[in-house]
Parts: sequence; structure tokens; C-alpha cells
Amino acid sequence: MALTPDFDTYPIDVALMMADVQPAWVATTWADGRVSRFHHMWLRDNCPCGLCVRDGTREQTFELVSISPDIHATSAVIDGNGSLVVEWSPDGVPAEAHRSEFHPGWLRRHAYDDESRRERSRAAARVTWDGQSLREPPTFDGAAIMVDDGALHEWLSAIHTFGVSRVQNVPCETDAIADLVARVGLVRETNFGVLWDVKSEPNPITNANTSLPLPPHVDLATREYQPGLQFLHCIINETEGGDNILVDGFRIAEIIRDEHPADYEILTTVPFEWANRSMTSDYRWRSPQIVTNDDGSLKEVRVGNWLRAPLDVPFDMVEACYRAYRRLFELTYREDLQLRFRLAPGEVMAFDNRRALHARGEFTDTSGRRFLRGCYSERDDLYSKIRIIERGMRERRVAAENTQPSASRSASR
Repeated sequence: MALTPDFDTYPIDVALMMADVQPAWVATTWADGRVSRFHHMWLRDNCPCGLCVRDGTREQTFELVSISPDIHATSAVIDGNGSLVVEWSPDGVPAEAHRSEFHPGWLRRHAYDDESRRERSRAAARVTWDGQSLREPPTFDGAAIMVDDGALHEWLSAIHTFGVSRVQNVPCETDAIADLVARVGLVRETNFGVLWDVKSEPNPITNANTSLPLPPHVDLATREYQPGLQFLHCIINETEGGDNILVDGFRIAEIIRDEHPADYEILTTVPFEWANRSMTSDYRWRSPQIVTNDDGSLKEVRVGNWLRAPLDVPFDMVEACYRAYRRLFELTYREDLQLRFRLAPGEVMAFDNRRALHARGEFTDTSGRRFLRGCYSERDDLYSKIRIIERGMRERRVAAENTQPSASRSASR
């Protein structure tokens, strides 16, 4: 079977049936009738052979500037293994004609016809929620997460899909949160340290370390790259009050987009000022409160009442910006959009800090102690861990298929 240009495993769920060389692309037909077109340059750029990709690192050594911009395929056929084999005109790597073999599973996974791209988009879709559709955070067993990659995958997938989660049965020890996050990736250190405490203090450096209620917010909106994940581990909770509140920032963005498009335009295009100033640090950043990707899909929200610096926009925009800002904050307080619960000792609230707003109800210091330990990590680590676990799943699946008799293996593909 042809090489692939990475370390992943690609089951052949749909076989390649036919290939046809056109002037600007190669058209392939799959067993399910789908037609995928691959531009000549795209195929040549992704050649996985040993001359173009270093085997030990699977990093590309081929460079586009080493070939003619008019590179074109001279032939394209499906070989006996089901791979797409493309022959190229002389292109300089090496000086004579070049040959590329493309694994059908890899090619299907990376096809960029409209249906293939929609298929990948559906698989990666997030699910927005409110307090009616999600009555409690998706909840998982911490003991299982620490030893079972399947349980870990379910937990991380829930954070990706819903942006929120709760983990139970985590030891009430001050370093237990670091052990849990190590199953995801690296802890991100900030000006608050590697691990930090949330408890009422006589001289707090942040409103979080008081008994005051905290409005819905994300942490560190003042940073150029705000942390992607946040983990809060409840070690002691004896107080009256102090309920935890979560709000889906993406759901709020959808409501504003659909019902108040003028406000949405402001919130997604006008940079607001963010500042976190203390005796020892001074972090500032400018960003819209709702950040979108190039295709208009939601990327992140930046919401934090006490982290706002004075608004700095043209005079004629001030009133409209305050109107949009007020609209957003009013929605964060709507009870039907909030998810309310109380963390118990041994529970961790883990969420996407660039999507989920978290808040806290007021509590009384005299009613008992309240001690949470927190830390940050990144979305990058979450996505990487999900991919590595899924890679292992695919490897086991392919290995199992390869142990089947040839007739049944052919039928499974």
C-alpha cells in the first residue's frame, strides 16, 4: 500500500474506482459515486514519496519553487492496491519523470470537493446550548479518565462539542488538578502562577479571591492569546451560596446575530479595550468581544466586566458600541441561558475558556470555607490528544481488519 505523508492510519472505507487526467486536475470517482477533483499542483505538493517527505520525521522536504508552476500529470491510474498512481512530466525532483502514489484512505480524508468538506465540517461541529437544553454539565469519572483513553476521549470530545464539563472523583489534594490536566497536555503558566487558588483573602489581587458575586466572564481577555481551557478543582466547599454558573458564549452570539444584526456587526468588528493592571503587571489588549473565523463561524468570545478599559472608538460610534455591549451582558444574565450547579469537593469544572462564560454567586465567609484550585491549558493540547487517541483507534481497527480472511476483509471495505 502507498505511503502516507504523516503518522496517521487511514482505513479504506470507500474504494477508488477510476481516475481521469484533465488539463488542470485529476478527476477521481469513488465507489459510492462521489467525484473528487485534485489539481495537479495540489497532488504534486502532497507527494508522499521518500524524495518529497523524510520518512523518519514525515516532514516535507519538497519545495514548490523547485518545480515549474506549469507542472502537470501525464497519467493517473488505480493500481492493484487501490492507490492512485500519478506520473508527472519532468519537474526537477529528480531531473527525470516523477511518480506519486496516494493511499486511497488518505486521499478520501483530504479530498476538497464540496461534499467531502461538508462531511468534515459536520464531524467537527460544536453544539450550542442554553439552560433548558443542557440541564447539567456533561459529567465524567475522574478515576476512569486517569487510566482509560476511551474515557479520556469521551471527556475531551464533550469539552470540544459543548465547551463545558464536570469531572467527579478527583482526589481532594492540592496537586490533583495538575495530574488530571497532564492527561490533556501542558499547564499554561500566567501571572497568577502555574496552579492558583480561588478563595476569599484579606488583600486579594483579583475579585475572584473575594466573596463577591462574579458576573459571567472569560479569564484573561486581556491577553493577546487568552487561555483556551480552564480547570477549577473544588477541594473544600462549606459555604452558603457560591453556586457555579456557566453560559454558552457561542449561543449568546447566535442570538445577537439572528435578532440584533447591527449589534452583532459591532461586537464582531470593533475592538474593545481590555486591561488587567496590578501592582506587579500590566496586561492590555484590543479585540472584538465576539471573534469569528474567515468563514464567519464563531472562534472565541471575550467578555469580562472588570477587565474592560475605557472605550476608545470614534465619537460617533460610542453610543452604538455601548448599546451592543449592554445587549450582550443582558443576555449573559438571562436565567434561561444559564446553567447553575454547585461544585462538590472532589469535582472539577473543565471548560473552553474562549467560549464558555463562567460566573459565581455570592457566598458568606462566615458560613464555612471555600477553596478551589485552578489552572489553564490550551485548545491545541485538547485537539492533539483527541487526534492521537483516534489515531490509535484507527490503527487497531486496521490491524483487526488485516487479520480477517481475505474475503471478509474485502467485504468490510
